[in-house]
Amino acid sequence: MRVALLTHNVDGGLVHYLSQLANALASRVELVVIAPEGLDPSGFPFGPGVRIRRLPVGNVVRTFAVNTLLFWRPFAFIAAVQSERPDILHFNGASLWYALLLPLLSRRFPVVVTIHDVSPHTGSRAWDQELARRLFLRYADAAFVHGEWARRQLDAPIPVYPIPHGDYSFFTESAVESRGAAEDTVLFFGRIEEYKGLQYLLEAMPLVWDVLPGTRLVIAGSGDLAPYRDQLGDGRIEVQNRFIDDKEVPDFFARARLVVLPYVEGTQTGIIPIAYAFRLPVVVTDVGSIPEVVEEGRTGHIVPPRDPRALADAILKLLQNEPLRASMGTAAHEKMTRELSWGPISERAVAVYREVLEHAR
Repeated sequence: MRVALLTHNVDGGLVHYLSQLANALASRVELVVIAPEGLDPSGFPFGPGVRIRRLPVGNVVRTFAVNTLLFWRPFAFIAAVQSERPDILHFNGASLWYALLLPLLSRRFPVVVTIHDVSPHTGSRAWDQELARRLFLRYADAAFVHGEWARRQLDAPIPVYPIPHGDYSFFTESAVESRGAAEDTVLFFGRIEEYKGLQYLLEAMPLVWDVLPGTRLVIAGSGDLAPYRDQLGDGRIEVQNRFIDDKEVPDFFARARLVVLPYVEGTQTGIIPIAYAFRLPVVVTDVGSIPEVVEEGRTGHIVPPRDPRALADAILKLLQNEPLRASMGTAAHEKMTRELSWGPISERAVAVYREVLEHAR
């Protein structure tokens, strides 16, 4: 079976996801990754068995974000895809520019798509994301989403298959010993966006400091911090407001005692698999499919969204009980190994490919 795995991204978490899925698929199918030329494979953990074909992006007026640009000559792009003679096209994400080509592509190839977010996030541009999803659900033959909640949200005329977000244990390969072993460090990691609920974590921290005044909060990620400036003056808050290079990721997680994801909405996140890889428990909110990968009281705590008091209580439970925190970290790592392995995920993907091909005959 020949599979073309397509991405419109050149950096960030979706390329991490792509690399791990590609590595697992490469042992099961004949695989080619098709990506914009801006993708530098050396910057991501692609295995030696993954062939990557990068196609040039033309001089397009950059009205949209760079990672949504498609190739200036769409028919040349289609010809390049066709030259690979794939049996299946699998799109990693619902890009609008790819979606606009689906009426042509779907006539020639069976199409599968992974929809990472089933609805636009608060504060993001919504119309193009929604249009892309609608086009993919109209022209694709099957879709993957990250959880049962996500599957229920899609009013889809095609089969939708829930699969877990796979592990990111590759980050631990270059991990270092914790620099902050003597400190209680809470980590908020990832691009700062409105839907991630940072304001509620910042409101929770004074409640934590009332009990454990030495606790540090590390905020690491690019994005707009302007709405939170008044809350960032405390010296116990360390802010790294920039793009975090992959080589730096292990250091942030190795320093942390726990990871907090105070999201007010969302589908799923790759931050939880990273935390689990570092044997860290998580504090998350009950939104989207996120609670589906967190076992309350075993791998982390689940609290209501927009509730600083609940966040603070959950953080304190973990910081004040080292044996509990250690056992939950171990359970988190075991859950990652047992349920988030890329082997079963890729096996499930190949089974869906076969179903799609069978129905296409």
